[in-house]
Amino acid sequence: MEQKIVVKTDWIKFAAVMFVFILILTGLFSGHQDRRNGISLSDLDNTVIFGDITYQEALNLLLLGFVSGAVGGMLGMGGGVLKVVNLHFFLGFNILFARIVSLISYSVISLSAFLRYRKYNFILWDVAKMLIPSSILGVLLGVFIGNVINKDYVEILLGIYALFAGIIVLNQIWVRPVEKEITELPENGISETTVSGIGIGMGFICSMIGISGGILSTPLQQTLLKLPLKNSIANSTTAAVFCSITASIILLFLGLKNGDFLFEDVLLVSICLIPGNILGGQFGSFLTKKLPINYVRIVFAIVAFIIGYKILV
Repeated sequence: MEQKIVVKTDWIKFAAVMFVFILILTGLFSGHQDRRNGISLSDLDNTVIFGDITYQEALNLLLLGFVSGAVGGMLGMGGGVLKVVNLHFFLGFNILFARIVSLISYSVISLSAFLRYRKYNFILWDVAKMLIPSSILGVLLGVFIGNVINKDYVEILLGIYALFAGIIVLNQIWVRPVEKEITELPENGISETTVSGIGIGMGFICSMIGISGGILSTPLQQTLLKLPLKNSIANSTTAAVFCSITASIILLFLGLKNGDFLFEDVLLVSICLIPGNILGGQFGSFLTKKLPINYVRIVFAIVAFIIGYKILV
């Protein structure tokens, strides 16, 4: 009887992972579509419900919010890339608009997931307290340097790094098949300089590209600080609350000042995304808690490979 229960539980866990994986693929590999023509869901009405948003667009933004929230909440990364790609290519918004909307909605995702990770006691506060200020500094550097350097070079480097990160995490399935999350740091402690460097890189990527920076922060915490994956995800999510809010405020102000987008457009699209973000963030962080570590590693690696592919191709 007990064996049957274990087998049934394993199938539920496997089904949950496959569900998230299918949603990721659906979102990231959607075709190009011009926003003026709406989304290709023929059964739904194209009637405008508020602003320029139709029923079709509102439903798809809600779904995108949930999927990106689930991915971001589960892995501390990936949700921002998914939103930027789909808002820009699938829904036809310009890249600057997609970046600011992604950051605003990720602030909600990270906050939603943070509340659960705090409840699960996954957050290592000694690490998070160093990541938060350094990631904010990275945001400021990214905003400043972003006016000087070509963002294409940064994106290419990030894409290559994402592929390597996926390989590193997959390798840990064999190198460290069993890994338990911790509640306190080891007695030998960690390098404050290393943590601060990780935070700066995280914030820099956040403001330059419009993603949380978890694709950089999470694997580096594992390789350089030797922290468990689930703790690394929780630490990245905690720092993302502050660096994404900081980047959102600064880039929203600069975008409005430069006339890159209208405030009402940002507000309308964010309103459609945020309910799904909240639910997805809760669902994703719940999966991180319940799934075995190797399931989380596999999903992490898959998302990292997809991110690298979408950036480089």
